[in-house]
Amino acid sequence: MALALNIKELLKSAEQPFNVIEEFSALSPKRKVLLCDHLFVHGRSSFENTVRLLWPEASAHDLKRLAGFLSALKKKAH
Repeated sequence: MALALNIKELLKSAEQPFNVIEEFSALSPKRKVLLCDHLFVHGRSSFENTVRLLWPEASAHDLKRLAGFLSALKKKAH
């Protein structure tokens, strides 16, 4: 019974389009900090490599969208 529910959940999630912001929000706090450090401290290349490692389905548009989202959060926080 539990296996059938897990399969249904997987199929349902596979039908939804990839949303990098939602995926980011689902990360643990440590991974969120890691992504921010890579973007703001280590550079864009390190950030892009980490995003592609976490989400192989991420496109170039997703990378720009997440970087813009994180930059806006940083500006709002200060």
